Amino acid sequence: MEASTTTIGTQGLNGHLHELGRADGNGRAQASNHANGSGLRPLLPYHQGLLPQVTQQFYPSERDPKIHLKGPPSLLPSSSIHFRHASNGDLTSGSVDSRGTRSSVNGVDAMSHNTSHASHDGTPDESATTASMTSFSESKPSMPPSVLANHFSSPDFRASSNPTDFVSGSPRYRPKSSIPSRLPTGVYAQQCVAAAYASRLDPYALHKKEQEALQDYLCHLHVTVYLNIRNGILRLWTRNPMVSVTKEEAMGCAKDYRWMNLAAFAYEWLARNGYINFGCVEIPASLATPKKGRRKEGPVIVVVGAGMAGLGCARQLEGLFHQYRDSCVSPRVVLVEGRRRIGGRIYSHPLRSLRPSGMPPGMVPKAEMGAHIIVGFDHGNPLDAIIRGQLALPYHLLRDISTIYDIDGSPVDEVRDAMDERLYNDVLDRSGFYRHKSVVVSTAEGDRDFVDSGRDVVASDGLTVRQYEEARAAGTIESLLPAKRVRRGVGHKTAGIKAPGVPVADLGPTEEQPAALACQAMGWNLNSGISPIDSLNLDPVARASKHPTLGAVMDEGVKQYRRMLPLAPKDMRLLNWHFANLEYANAVNIDKLSLSGWDQDMGNEFEGEHSQVVGGYQQLPYGLWSLPNKLDVRTNRIVTNISYDPADRATQRAVVHCEDGEVFEADRVVFTGSLGVLKSQSIQFSPPLPDWKRAAINRLGFGVLNKVILVFDQPFWDTERDMFGLLREPKTRDSMVQEDYSANRGLFYLFWNCMKTTGLPVLIALMAGDAALQAECTPDAELVAEVTSQLRNVFKDTAVPDPLETIVTRWGTDRFTRGSYSYVAAHALPGDYDLMAARLGNLHFAGEATCGTHPATVHGAYLSGLRAASEVIDSVLGPIEIPHPLVPEKGKSFDSSTSTPAATGQKRKEPPSSSDPGDPTTVPLSPEDARRQAYDKAMLAAVHADIGPPMPRPARTGLNPFLLYQKDYWGKCRAQCDELRRAETGDPAARAARDEIRAALGLMWRQAPGEEKRPYIKQTDVNRQMNAEICDRWRRSLAEWEKKERKLKERWCREHPFEMWMSGGVSADSRPSGTSASVSDVVAPRLPPAAVALAAPSSASSAYLVGHESTNNPISSTESSAADFTNTTAPTAAAAAAANEDGHTNGIRSTNATQPNPIITPNLPPSFNSDQSLKQ
Repeated sequence: MEASTTTIGTQGLNGHLHELGRADGNGRAQASNHANGSGLRPLLPYHQGLLPQVTQQFYPSERDPKIHLKGPPSLLPSSSIHFRHASNGDLTSGSVDSRGTRSSVNGVDAMSHNTSHASHDGTPDESATTASMTSFSESKPSMPPSVLANHFSSPDFRASSNPTDFVSGSPRYRPKSSIPSRLPTGVYAQQCVAAAYASRLDPYALHKKEQEALQDYLCHLHVTVYLNIRNGILRLWTRNPMVSVTKEEAMGCAKDYRWMNLAAFAYEWLARNGYINFGCVEIPASLATPKKGRRKEGPVIVVVGAGMAGLGCARQLEGLFHQYRDSCVSPRVVLVEGRRRIGGRIYSHPLRSLRPSGMPPGMVPKAEMGAHIIVGFDHGNPLDAIIRGQLALPYHLLRDISTIYDIDGSPVDEVRDAMDERLYNDVLDRSGFYRHKSVVVSTAEGDRDFVDSGRDVVASDGLTVRQYEEARAAGTIESLLPAKRVRRGVGHKTAGIKAPGVPVADLGPTEEQPAALACQAMGWNLNSGISPIDSLNLDPVARASKHPTLGAVMDEGVKQYRRMLPLAPKDMRLLNWHFANLEYANAVNIDKLSLSGWDQDMGNEFEGEHSQVVGGYQQLPYGLWSLPNKLDVRTNRIVTNISYDPADRATQRAVVHCEDGEVFEADRVVFTGSLGVLKSQSIQFSPPLPDWKRAAINRLGFGVLNKVILVFDQPFWDTERDMFGLLREPKTRDSMVQEDYSANRGLFYLFWNCMKTTGLPVLIALMAGDAALQAECTPDAELVAEVTSQLRNVFKDTAVPDPLETIVTRWGTDRFTRGSYSYVAAHALPGDYDLMAARLGNLHFAGEATCGTHPATVHGAYLSGLRAASEVIDSVLGPIEIPHPLVPEKGKSFDSSTSTPAATGQKRKEPPSSSDPGDPTTVPLSPEDARRQAYDKAMLAAVHADIGPPMPRPARTGLNPFLLYQKDYWGKCRAQCDELRRAETGDPAARAARDEIRAALGLMWRQAPGEEKRPYIKQTDVNRQMNAEICDRWRRSLAEWEKKERKLKERWCREHPFEMWMSGGVSADSRPSGTSASVSDVVAPRLPPAAVALAAPSSASSAYLVGHESTNNPISSTESSAADFTNTTAPTAAAAAAANEDGHTNGIRSTNATQPNPIITPNLPPSFNSDQSLKQ
């Protein structure tokens, strides 16, 4: 019996309108509108194991015998949980009855209700947390392991859609079918640009891997066309990540049949590299032709580790294998995990001492033992699509810290806190002068104006991207391009390349402002004898060692500021609180961080508010495991040895050996274990890892962050604040010695209030830096007593009780991680993260320590899994095949199969070019608004003809003494740097890079004597005073102009009332004195042509109603008129326009659009036939 389908609409987590169409009657895609994400369900086939439904009992599917997980997951870290009975307050320990709380999915405790700690049934001790309570659960015997001795022959498994058939493929591909016809071209183009940014791609330039694949086949002029198509495909995905993008939809992003091959390549490249169709989304199977014969075993991929990297890699491989599935070949992906649970360093431990309040039904309160914070969803975080778009997990947006308490329990004055924070940031910024300057590799860029306007370049000159780039680098591009085009400046651009001879004024901001002057701007008073031109001199410390550390330089900066400023012990405590916060971010004392590379990932941060997942972060890895179908995960398989083939021969397989003797043979192995495990060498590799890989492992650092979780009966803190801080005492009370603060500053320096995410009075105290290492060997009772004492010191007015339940993490001693996350150690080199990610034959690597752009993060681990999956799929299928020619010649006849026959049976002409020279961003106005706008324009024209336009605000110049110094010394410094470069390279024509000159010039400024700097300081003072005088004169002049403008407007409106102006226009005789002769001819009071065109829509583009129930109903052109048009808000109108013609063939693409101008939509006429709906 065929299931009925319905169309469901909802407003998503980010406020965007989604069309969640085609929901069947089996629980697929029921949605509700909650701004914070609570109560939402993903638009995926519903599974009973879908989180956060945690109180139900689930059983394995008979049709899915893949997952064989022995018993419930044991604690990670292993824990000793203390319970205090509310009745008498006595601290007891022992087992707690947890009847009725077990929830397992195929033997996996999806929500970690039960743990097995005291007795592991042979499972090795996982000593990362300690607790005094343990709940026991009966272990289920594991099913016999499957024998994974499969043989793979690559010719039997290949992409079902041959790239060479792109142009002559199925007739279902139709140009522009995925481009909304009623959405203004400019708005569509901006949505595509935004989608590229949201996918971590440059909308105006090729990715490095795209250029490597296309540079010998793609004309440099057609880079713009390719970018428009690629960005359009990304738009389909980002607007609704709950549904995979099909190839048909991707091909519909091309505007002409000539570009179909580009669309096919873009789709396959984006899918393989994890930019689309990733996460918990169902991938449609390829339409492979059934073959006769026995089904063959496909490649076997074994992924070691079921953390975010391993789960992300396995899920991506499953989707890609499904997309490229051959009906006669069955590939397999198996995850091997040493723990009894999945998630790795994401572990949400259930709390049992109290019943939660304010939590969604069925959700169990959990505290985060490991990963805790989502650092912004915007600007490319892949977790946005999974957490908010697919799993629809509720989350809590965090507010910044508002109060820091001193050692006496008093809150720190906010003004003083702000001043010390600025001082800390100043020291940190000045240490950034010694940062390693990475070289940005430029790639081919399209025409930015054409991309912004959604237009294609249809011309071709035969030059490939490689030829153009080589000619540009050699300076011979003029000899390749036609002279006419060279004169007009039309051509290909390169990202990041600027013309030589950059003006000095464009060299950008610098941190070379004198330190004393900067402190005065912060609000500090200088000590006696300190001049405003005095600055810090960090060079002796920064250059004293071959491997300088960030901590040494920052400590020196604080010491020098102590001489310049009246710092007190409280200021030292505040400064070191921020030092502790930096140690929290890096999981290590800053004395171990590389000065030049500690923030080598700078610039890749995501945007948006930080947040926490309500009900536990572990819902994310369990969602990846279970949706859209369960992955084959083998838990409690402790890997001891991995044999691989560095030569990657087809006949040599990899072998994974486990502690219990089980062996897994695989065609490829993806190792996702932590850097700490690699450092400990608890897993042996055969042959041993090469020296270059082992050296990178040794150079990078792996730090520790620990927590103390405290559960109380009642909250005694401000529950509306998400966090508060504590200042810590040094070794010697009120010490002014910076080194005295290092050991203790990170101990309980920050508390998280977790009531919003657990429903219980829960505090999590952080231990960072040296304090995190000390916690590894400190008894629980001592740590709990210390943290409770600190809380009682702060909240003196409240009787702070002993906690009912406590958990202490110890990640450094956990055998499966040996720490928390990676950092750039003092001896690390800039390319070490890339060396960590490099494959060795049929052995691949993933994990946060292999992601140089986003290390030490959950999203970084997930991205590394996507990258490893891309490597595996390329090794199995081979690189993407590119047809030749990639773009057929213009006007060349196509195979009949490439065209969609017209309904009339007439011969279909080649679609016209899409490069419309008109303004693509023009949006028609309503008749009333058009008349009002014309009236206002006429009035302004008359006023400006009389008194002229207002004077623009004068620019402020000359306020940075270093820029003035730079202008005088740039040439001298450049000559010195050029000479040094020639001496180093031996090339008499060598020249120094601009960044080298800037760095040298900054050093010259810092080392310049005070007498040399004084004239520039004085000049900035003079310029500041002069700017203030000029600005005052401008304000007075503007006030006079505005006064005159108001009088003239009032007079003009009296002489030309709107109704009279509309009825007869303005005659030459009725113009007021001083009015321009053309004022009356600015615009006639009639309906604009664009509005007239909208009033009579053609059959190919019917208008739709916005803001009513019948949003999808068309209106007949005979029933609409100019009077039917009403103005609506831009987002609603654009959303409706796109909702009806978004080009997504299965009807469930998100359709919200953000556009600055209103769109005119007709009112629904009384007579309406619902059967007249248009179908694209």
